[in-house]
Amino acid sequence: MPMDPRTKQTVRALLDRYPSGYATEEAGFTVTDSPTGIFRLLCLGILADDSTPSEGAMAGMRAMLRRGFDAVAPLAEADEREVGDALARAGHPDPEYGARNLCAAARLVRDRWNGDVNAIHREDGGDARKLDALLGEIPGMDEAGRAVFLREAQIFWPEAGPFLDAHAARAARRLGLPDRADTLLTDVARGEREEELSWLVGALALVDAHDEYGEIEAAVR
Repeated sequence: MPMDPRTKQTVRALLDRYPSGYATEEAGFTVTDSPTGIFRLLCLGILADDSTPSEGAMAGMRAMLRRGFDAVAPLAEADEREVGDALARAGHPDPEYGARNLCAAARLVRDRWNGDVNAIHREDGGDARKLDALLGEIPGMDEAGRAVFLREAQIFWPEAGPFLDAHAARAARRLGLPDRADTLLTDVARGEREEELSWLVGALALVDAHDEYGEIEAAVR
């Protein structure tokens, strides 16, 4: 069944405002399935824990990119104090805690998965519950962080999706879109490209985070 005109306009307004996914829009990097690309996403998830405001997490991630602490080897070997200093200068509210988790996660990925986060995808055998359990073993990766990770990892790892986090679901309900991931995929993203669902979910989460409902609603009147 084709989308009704209002739904189509809402989706277009969302993707016009945020066309490139959550990580690109907020943290300044494009998510890829390369070892470095997926590790950056993991770092973003660790920084975006439940106790850290979004602005602090994103500023911290941008600082990691600038300092070269965005790949497994340099972060695993880094002095935690240097990482903490980078986070502190960026305004992260708990830089010591963030640095400790990031460095520990890098060492875990290096030692257990040979430096490639994609090995988690291979280890989980396509089981979404096992994936969630494996992510839960990573230092600092709480439920909020896993949501940030899964929101974009579903592009590359089928067992990660379809995924719709709480922020995106709230935005979907308010804007008149389906608030179930499977329905959003089949009825709105059309089930054609996981990229489209991930970008749409990211746009919804950003609209909710920035309270930009008025702007989206104005665009579809």
